[in-house]
Amino acid sequence: FQGSGDAVILLGEDRGELGGSEYLKAVHGLVRGDAPELDLPREAALIKVVTGCAAAGLLRSAHDCSDGGIAVTLAECCFDSGGIGAAATLQRDLELFSESASRIVVSVEASKEKDVLARAAAAGVPARRIGTTGGSRLEVSVDTHKLIDIAVAEAESIWAGALEKYFKKAVA
Repeated sequence: FQGSGDAVILLGEDRGELGGSEYLKAVHGLVRGDAPELDLPREAALIKVVTGCAAAGLLRSAHDCSDGGIAVTLAECCFDSGGIGAAATLQRDLELFSESASRIVVSVEASKEKDVLARAAAAGVPARRIGTTGGSRLEVSVDTHKLIDIAVAEAESIWAGALEKYFKKAVA
């Protein structure tokens, strides 16, 4: 993220795909299921919208949704931002960790939000505002239930030290 007060928009559609996901492996110890479906025309439409918006100077940031789903994507958007947080609301729990393909989280100045949403609609790419940048915390809710609430500095510290911590455990 580049600044406070920007709209956070999800481009693309979540299809609730958890097969082969980090979530299944880390939380449930399962390595199974079908990988997320890749629809090449859907992917091409998404990339065209994102590159068009970038070329028009509409985007402040963009990050693909992949390993870990939207929860991890939002956290990574906060990292290396000088501590800029975000508040986001999703429609269902499954969205947090689903790794459905062809999804990108973008941030845009509030005054440019309608233009980005209109470009997505014209291209047939599902798009919706999921939140706003600002503050020093990452807060993610599903409906009215806040499921993630952590200081960006704390989350970034945990993330930055995860590999070292893993290898210390493996060697010990």
